[in-house]
Amino acid sequence: MNRYDILYILFLFLFSCEKIIELNLQSDQKQLVVEGYIQPGLPAYVFITQSESYFNTIDSNTLNNIAVSNADVFVERNDGVVHKLTYIDDKIYDSLGFIDLIDFPIGGFYLDVNYLEDDFSQSGFKYKLKIIVNEDTITANTSIPYQYPVDSIWVELKDSMSEYKCYIWAAINDPDTLGNSIMIQFKRDVGWKPMDPLFIESAIPLRNDNIFNGNRFNIFVSRSGRISDDDGVLLPFYSDRIVDDQFIRKDIVLLRISHIDLQTYFFWRGVFRSEDMNGNPFTEPMNLIGNVKGALGTWGGYGTSYYYVPIVKDTVIYEKYIDVSILEMF
Repeated sequence: MNRYDILYILFLFLFSCEKIIELNLQSDQKQLVVEGYIQPGLPAYVFITQSESYFNTIDSNTLNNIAVSNADVFVERNDGVVHKLTYIDDKIYDSLGFIDLIDFPIGGFYLDVNYLEDDFSQSGFKYKLKIIVNEDTITANTSIPYQYPVDSIWVELKDSMSEYKCYIWAAINDPDTLGNSIMIQFKRDVGWKPMDPLFIESAIPLRNDNIFNGNRFNIFVSRSGRISDDDGVLLPFYSDRIVDDQFIRKDIVLLRISHIDLQTYFFWRGVFRSEDMNGNPFTEPMNLIGNVKGALGTWGGYGTSYYYVPIVKDTVIYEKYIDVSILEMF
């Protein structure tokens, strides 16, 4: 038997084993999606929506269609104190002043309007989330870490060639326990428009102490850019400057550094990686690692520290910004 006979027999064998496989990619099965937050001194809040099929069309009505408005939402502190969250409909939304948050995702939003009672949201406590929707019960557990030990915040020029382009720096005194993680976000007031209504993740928003555990170290904060931008992926903040004979006022930044536990860190790391790989045909799908039982998503505690940072070279800030309002926490 020559090689052509062998190839012919192999071809017949493979052809005879061929089977048509039909994939049903359209699934009507929806899951609840939970995104919940709690931080010291401010109300817990939760967004509850339904998942959408990958192939469904996304339009302006999608958010309203997937929002869940009939849930009973409870948060229980580990000393037995329980708060029921209130569904924020349009009337309550306007009365709370949320009309100023133009980009605020109102659908499926629940808020602890009684958070001042019992000084409910405190660092060092554990919090259980319980959601009842129809006959389903969804639970998740988290705790609020203590504030990350930030020694000071300061503003530095981006490099020796820069006259007004700056980064924000922070000196960290890391605890001697491995696994401390932070998430860095900011709002920016550029002078000619109001401050950003919602917090934006910085470039490299998640940091951990795998290398610097137990030591003092410095980190810098920049805006997230693209390779095609003039300043690349690490965009600076701007101090006072003259451009085309016009004075342009400095940026003012509300900086938030949140101490988070590992389960929250891993969830958001998955989210950010998925966003970074969006549109890349050579990447494999990612399953986000959430901590919510009975649904998709996250319930996280955030040991938040806020800093009001005017972008002025060599400015050093030691005091936290403590007058954070409900509108400023989003």
